Order: sequence, then C-alpha cells, then structure tokens
Amino acid sequence: MVIAAFALIVFLTVASLVTDLGLRYYQKSRLQNAMDAAALASVTSLPDKARAKTVALDYVQKNGFSTDDVIIEFPQEGVIRVRDTFECQTLFSGLFSRDKMRIEAHAAAKYIKKNMSIDFDYLMFHGADITFNLNGDLREVAGAIFANGSIRVGTNDAAIIDTIVAARNVVFCNNMGTRPSVVEHAATQEIPDWDEMIMSIAPTAQKEQFTDPHPHLSPNASYAYVYNGDTNLQNVIAFSNGSVLCRGSLSTGYNSTALLYVRGNLYVKNNFTPQCPVYVSGDLYVGGELNPGWGMGISVGGNAYVGGKASFSGPAAIGGELYTGGDLSLNNGSATYSFGKVHCMGNFSSTTAWGAQVTVNGTTYVYGKLTLGGGGRNILKGDVFVWGNNCTANDEVCLINGYMNLHGDVWCARGKVAFGGNGDCEIHGFLYSGGSIETRSGGDISLNGCMIAEGNINIGGASHTYNDDGATLSLYSRHGNVNLGSQGSALNMWGIVYAPKGDIKISTNGLHMYGSLVANTITCNIGSGFYIGKNDRTLPFAKTVRAAALVE
Repeated sequence: MVIAAFALIVFLTVASLVTDLGLRYYQKSRLQNAMDAAALASVTSLPDKARAKTVALDYVQKNGFSTDDVIIEFPQEGVIRVRDTFECQTLFSGLFSRDKMRIEAHAAAKYIKKNMSIDFDYLMFHGADITFNLNGDLREVAGAIFANGSIRVGTNDAAIIDTIVAARNVVFCNNMGTRPSVVEHAATQEIPDWDEMIMSIAPTAQKEQFTDPHPHLSPNASYAYVYNGDTNLQNVIAFSNGSVLCRGSLSTGYNSTALLYVRGNLYVKNNFTPQCPVYVSGDLYVGGELNPGWGMGISVGGNAYVGGKASFSGPAAIGGELYTGGDLSLNNGSATYSFGKVHCMGNFSSTTAWGAQVTVNGTTYVYGKLTLGGGGRNILKGDVFVWGNNCTANDEVCLINGYMNLHGDVWCARGKVAFGGNGDCEIHGFLYSGGSIETRSGGDISLNGCMIAEGNINIGGASHTYNDDGATLSLYSRHGNVNLGSQGSALNMWGIVYAPKGDIKISTNGLHMYGSLVANTITCNIGSGFYIGKNDRTLPFAKTVRAAALVE
C-alpha cells in the first residue's frame, strides 16, 4: 500500500505535467493563430494605422481572446506587429501551487509585391525529366539553373555559373575554374503556367463586317455629270462643278500629261481603267475592277470602294479608307503609296514593286495574304489583321520582306508571319500567329514587344538590336519550339523565352539574355559569348501580385 501510494503520487505528478503541457501547447496554438490572423488582416489597412489597429483588435476578439493586453506596434513602414499575453487556468498543476500558466505570442505582417515573370527564381528552367546538356561557349549565368532531371555541364572552362539545382545529379565534364553552388536531389517542379498572363496582351481578331462606306454614291443619286453606258473619255475632262456617274465601265485615252479631275464624287458601276492621272476630291466608287495604266497616279481625297480587285501601276494616295473586294496589288517600284486604312477581301501584295514606299496610316485588314516587298520602306501605323483565307498552315500568310516600321499590333489567323530579309525592321507592338513566326537575315531588326505563336518561333539570320531604354522582347511558343539562331553581331533580349511544351534551342553567337529561358527542354549549341542575367525591365504582360505575408 505504501508503494502504491508513492506510485500514485508519481503518476498524478506526471499526468498533471503532461496534461497541462498539452493544454499549454493547445492554447499557445490558438493564440498564435489569432495573432497571425490579426496581423494578416490588419496589414491591408496600412498606411492607415488607426484603421489597422481597429482591424487587428477585431480579429483578436473574433478568435476568442480579450484585447485588454494586446500590444500593436509598427516597427517599420508597411509592417504591423500584434502581440498578446494571457493567463489560463491549469487542470492539475494547482495541486503543486501552479494554478495558472502565462502564454505569449506575436506575429508581424507586411505587403509583398512580386512580379510573376520578372521575379522567377531561375534563369534557365529545363522541365523534362531527362538530362540537360549545357554545352558550348557559355560565359556566365548570373543566377540559378534548374532541371527536373540531371544536368551535364560541358561548357568552356572559364564559364561562370552561380547555382545549379537538379532533381537528380550534376556532372561536370570540364575543369571549370570556379565551380558553382550545386544542389542535387532537389524536389521536382512543374513548369510555370504563364499562359493566361501572357495571352492577356496578345492581339485578338477584330474582324468587322464591312459596310459600304458610300451609301450616298448610288446610281439613283443626283450627279452633275451622267454617262449611261460604257464610256471612253478620249479627251481628258475636268469635272469641276460636281460629281460624276457612269452606269457602265469608264476608261480614258492615254495621256500622261493631262488629268482626269473630279471635284466631287466619282461613281463607276463597272470597271474603271484610267490611262491618265486621276484626282477625285471626294469619294470613289468602282463596282468592278480598278486598273490604272502604267505609271498613272490616282489620288482620292475621301474613301475608295472597289468591288473587285485593284491594281495600282503608278502612285496612289487615298486619304480615307481603301476597300477592295478582291486582290490589292501595288506594282510600281518607283511609286509612293499612301492609304488611310486598308480593308482587302483578297490578297494584299507589293512584291513586284521593289523599292516602293508603302504607308498605311490606319488599320490594315487582309482576308487573304499580306506580302509587302523590299527595297523601299513599309510604314504601318496601325494594327494589322491577316486571316489567310484559302491558305495552308505552311503558307507565308504575313510576309514583310524588306524595310518595315510597325507601330501597331499584328494578328495572323494561320500560316507563317515572317519579316526581315531585305532591310531593317523596327517593330513596336505585339505579334500573334496562329501558325509560326520567323525573322530573316538582311538587316537589323529592332523589336519591342511580345511575339506569340501557336507553333514555332525562329529568330534567325539577322542582327537584332534592342537599343531603346526600357525595350523588351518576349517569345512565347504555346505548342512548338523557339530557335534562337541569329548569326548577326549580337542578339540582345530583355524578357522571357517560354516554350512550355517544346524546346528552346540556343545556337546563336553573342546572345545576351536578360530574363529567363523556360521550356520543356533546352538544347544548347551555344556560339561565342552567351550571357544570361536577371531582367530589370517591366514586361508588358507582367502580373504583379500584392499579398500579405508574415515576416515574424
């Protein structure tokens, strides 16, 4: 009995200790959760400190604690700290003169802004669970490399790499002067899903149903001059007192020194074939085809509507919109072409007009192919929409084969978008292709924006420069590959190269990349001088997340 009595005392002592320690842990967890909730909820009210205090105390009460002993501090700008202590009744420790326990907890929170694309943790991310072979003349990776498989490093001995992280192992096949920090057997990671973020800025189709812009130009309207059938104006006439109506086809005799002048609107029910320069101060309506003679210029102060194809073999200036129900052809390489806006239901081409100056001051809509030639300068001041009707997936649906200055966005439904080749290109906008995108040799290509393709993106052949302060270029192949294969003097990029379902192939000389290469696989056949570092420029699709985070 004596032994049992002593054993009971020991048992009660241990039981009280275990029970009250468990109670302390439980109450400490409750209080810590209350402090965390109060800090996270109240930080959203900063910089209004009075409001933040009110919210913090409210959340302390919601979690079942008194606010009498709560201390709220602001240790630094944008940070709130919530601290509380309370005493709880013990269950058994009172037998040993310990009837209360003092419990304390605190939490601090602040707002953290993180850019989902700029603040990505890795400069090179190889998503597939296979070996990532890092070969070639790599100079420096000023950040971390990650691969879900093994990493085999076979770059030159002078290469500098900050950190290598691999899900399996890292093998060095050279004698690098400075070995990077290596993390092996890391946890595998999913390729980041940036699709929604990037596609939020992608150009989208704006296929508008064309409405005849000249409803007032009808055969039943009142005209100062009327021709009831097919008419050939052998003697060039100046119609200076009003509009002209021809209920058939209209042509003129050949006279390059004279002028067909209409002070008003000109309506031609069928075809219009002028063999002399034409000036119309108002609108031009041609129900059939428009086919001026070689070298003969045409100038329209308003809009021009052509029901069939339009073929310009001399200079053309349309102050308003040009609509063609068929193909639009620019054929004279020594001519200047200027349109306010283009809406072409067929193909729009200037490939036979080498050296022509082509300017579109508004939006360009082409439901067939768009092919602009080189030698001159193509200036597109508005957006470009190309549908590629009756084209295959491999057709060059949007081809700018020469000098180009583009200040709008490009949307192409299918086929290939290609530019460069015979002149410098300057692009300030976003490009989307339902097929592929390709740059070609022949001149410098200065890009500022984002190129998005459902298929492959091939950056090749040209010298690419991005000299504007703040200019960025991001490449996103949704379902294909990205080839960085420029053979020019340098390829400098600030942005993201992203091929989550394909391969990024690096085979260029002088690539300086400021940003991240993220792909299912990365193939390195690196030319001379490859450098990759952190991007410090704002990307157009960059999504910044502002969230409350605990800092204590």
